[in-house]
Amino acid sequence: MKHVKYIPARGKGTGFILMCTACAAGVAIGSLPLISTAGADCPWLHQYFSPALCGDTVFSIFTRTLLSSVIFLAAAFLAGTSAFGQTVGTALLVCRGVGIGVSVSSVYAAGGLRALPAVAVLILPFALAELYIAVIAVREVIRSSNAQFGFMVSGGKRSSERSSFKLYSARFAVLTLISLIISLAESLASYIFGGLL
Repeated sequence: MKHVKYIPARGKGTGFILMCTACAAGVAIGSLPLISTAGADCPWLHQYFSPALCGDTVFSIFTRTLLSSVIFLAAAFLAGTSAFGQTVGTALLVCRGVGIGVSVSSVYAAGGLRALPAVAVLILPFALAELYIAVIAVREVIRSSNAQFGFMVSGGKRSSERSSFKLYSARFAVLTLISLIISLAESLASYIFGGLL
């Protein structure tokens, strides 16, 4: 037994890459002409990633982008309480990517090449920040869902269940706070650079 060595796990970033691939697939789907034209009028599809789709005031931009983030995080939180939340979490990432694809393509369709500065300043930085939050949230969903599934299959210990749910809730509370800060920054950027749209 003294010749047995510890071999470190390889591919630790594989899950992150797969989640980013799900987001990219959503962006590609949302950029399709059929989806983007239909999605420009549907808040469930464009998810208020573009300030042009949020309204005319800074307050409406702030509330709608924050509401979109809170709805996503609430759905992800609920998915993590299920043993089969991995599928829902992945679908939520694709849906979030669709919102970015629809928003960018609708702004581009309205302004052509003149819309590129608006997309670069007003949509992409905040959309990427929201996607990062989404990936972190879905990572937590998958961890929690795997723990729930392991508990169902093997009859795990119940003593740590309460503390792990508190930690899970605290992580989502922090993600919600970060989303609030992102929504505030997006509304301020829209106020400052609103002339680009």
